[in-house]
Amino acid sequence: VKKKVLGDNAYFTVEWSELIKYDKHHASRVLPELAGILYFYDVKGNFKEDVLCFGCWREGLRMEMRNLFDSYFTKFPYLTDELRKKNLYYKFCVLDSSPADMKDVMYFLISTNKPILNNPAEFSDSKRYSEICVDEINPKTKKPV
Repeated sequence: VKKKVLGDNAYFTVEWSELIKYDKHHASRVLPELAGILYFYDVKGNFKEDVLCFGCWREGLRMEMRNLFDSYFTKFPYLTDELRKKNLYYKFCVLDSSPADMKDVMYFLISTNKPILNNPAEFSDSKRYSEICVDEINPKTKKPV
């Protein structure tokens, strides 16, 4: 994730991974142990429904994915139950600059895309900027999503 600040506005560029079918064994090999964002979809044919935007700061992407789905460790059992009902695909990005940057990017993604398991009314930005803009980049083409 790259950030550019102009005046009191922040512009983030997020380069996502490719879309990956969720499998706990594959995820443990693919995900890095770095801070970042997991973004889940329920895929039905050609339709993708935004399901969850999930920030992983302390534990890193790999451990947070494990903790999210492991019923013994999860702090969010209602999310685990709902996610298991879906034909899940996910993408991720590494965002390790600061928790406040993660909060701003997640605020933009949640308020714009409205994933069904996130409540935009319960999520706020860091209050550091007047405007936050996020451009999402396709990993293969390096062009906007």
